[in-house]
Amino acid sequence: MKAREVYKRYLLKINKNDTNEGINILPSLFVLMFNTEANRWLGQKLVDDGDNIKLDHLDVLLETDVELPEIRTGNGWKEYQLPKEFYRHSSSYAVASKGNCTGVNVYYFEKKALGLSAILADDFNKAHFDYEEGPMIITQGRIKAYTGDFEIEKFLSSYYRVPVPIDIAGYKHIDGSPSVDVDCELDDWSIDEVLNRLTLETVREYENSEAFQYAKERLSTEP
Repeated sequence: MKAREVYKRYLLKINKNDTNEGINILPSLFVLMFNTEANRWLGQKLVDDGDNIKLDHLDVLLETDVELPEIRTGNGWKEYQLPKEFYRHSSSYAVASKGNCTGVNVYYFEKKALGLSAILADDFNKAHFDYEEGPMIITQGRIKAYTGDFEIEKFLSSYYRVPVPIDIAGYKHIDGSPSVDVDCELDDWSIDEVLNRLTLETVREYENSEAFQYAKERLSTEP
């Protein structure tokens, strides 16, 4: 959807019409608020919607089987850099080798750093080439994958990324650069959910009790 159309819908929601006689939010402020709310919305959807069917509308944000660059190697582990746009992990696997056996997919499962020592010492949970699985942790924008008795040839991850930030031409950014039109990549249903949340926050900020109740009712009708 065009960013200007998203902005138009927002004005309609906060004022019930586009007369600009009520709450008036400049495009520059709207862009900042929408991008912030879109990231917050994504985090909530990924926590709430454990059902794969419900996640279908987020497919546009799912990057699959991205090979990650190796940045460090230690005793029994390798560390890989996640992309800047990374938001939430989905799945990972390594193409591994052991002796003359090469090109085997070893699937990795995310673990918490707390208690990892016990996992690595447990024969049933540590990395196994024969079982084709191993533990990994995510910290500070990196994945640390434990290797056990095999070598990782390459490591691939699927992850949800942050939405591309929208923008509207006609103003200057804080750094002095001119804004340009960048449209929203989310589908209409997702955009409406983000706008409902943003509308609720806006009318609460401006203490418009009637509009606040109207926005709250809209939000409560979402599936």
